Amino acid sequence: MEKSYEVSIICNTYNQKSYLEKAIESMLAQKTFFDYEIIIHDDMSTDGTIDIIRKYASAYPEKIRVIYEQKNQYSKGADFISPMIKDIAKGKYIAMCEGDDFWIDENKLQLQRDALENHPECDMCACWGCTVTEDGKREISQIRPRMENGILSAESVILGGGQYLVTAGLFFRRQMYENMLKFEKITPLDYVLQIKGSLRSGIFYIDKKMAVYRRYATGSWTNDVLLNKEKLKVQWDIEKKLLKTLDLDTNGKYHAIITERMKAYISFEEQMESRQEDILGIMRKYNFQCYIWGMGRRGKSLENFFSRHNVKIDGICDLVNTDIGKTTEYGNKIFHTEDVFKHAKVILASTKWAYEDLIKTNFAGKIIDFQQYMPYG
Repeated sequence: MEKSYEVSIICNTYNQKSYLEKAIESMLAQKTFFDYEIIIHDDMSTDGTIDIIRKYASAYPEKIRVIYEQKNQYSKGADFISPMIKDIAKGKYIAMCEGDDFWIDENKLQLQRDALENHPECDMCACWGCTVTEDGKREISQIRPRMENGILSAESVILGGGQYLVTAGLFFRRQMYENMLKFEKITPLDYVLQIKGSLRSGIFYIDKKMAVYRRYATGSWTNDVLLNKEKLKVQWDIEKKLLKTLDLDTNGKYHAIITERMKAYISFEEQMESRQEDILGIMRKYNFQCYIWGMGRRGKSLENFFSRHNVKIDGICDLVNTDIGKTTEYGNKIFHTEDVFKHAKVILASTKWAYEDLIKTNFAGKIIDFQQYMPYG
């Protein structure tokens, strides 16, 4: 008789030998009153990731199943998630954890399973997550859409975009994949999964930090897409198409919020250009010992804007604290965050998360929230 499982964990991996053991160990550490399985999908890794998978699959044959691809599916744009969930997974519920992410609460699966058992109106459960440095040693930001347990509406999920929730915190009913809408078939993005999970009655959210997203990890979607302008533009075109299709699928129910979300695909540079006078006015006022905090997309866009408008700054930093002493493509020196605290009079926070963290510090100078000038995205 085939063994049944309450939960199937889907772990997709590609060239993540430096991170995969931590991900798998966090899955094996789960304490539950039910059986669960781990399905590892390797997308033709070439770096030794497969050796790690084989080691764990051999040690836990009753719990771990593996799918080895002979050709890389991601590069072909193939949807390999849906077939795994519909045809391979045996669980009533599905939990997601990419090979470069990990869990930090041994009760995560039990808590999320119990939440959906107690909320049959919801198809998905999510939790508080955080981003960490590539080595996993330092937290950078929080992925926390609210500060108490409760329902996240479909409107908030659509407006929030793909990074509204941490992927490793997604937990949902397998039956959610039984009737797929047209917008789901356009692309297998996490954003699509989050939207689908919210459509029936919202997503039940647990305000407990249980999942971790590793920033700029080797082999990650972030490294492949977010840091590549050409790929990002293609990605945005796909997202706009899926939102237009969602509008049709839902008979215009979310038309207003979809229209608002479409503004997220205006580049940060364009958003700042429309607020040029305000920004340049601020920089004329605070033009000494001034540093950008954050070297992600918004930080780089801010550098670009300043370069085009001949605005001089004293440097840039990021909580990751790598490449200290080097210069960016815009000629700005990279400083350690501790040095910025010592020498800065003005810190330009490139994101609202950076701003919210900075105002909690003892920094005596001026802190400016620059996400207000590029709010969409």
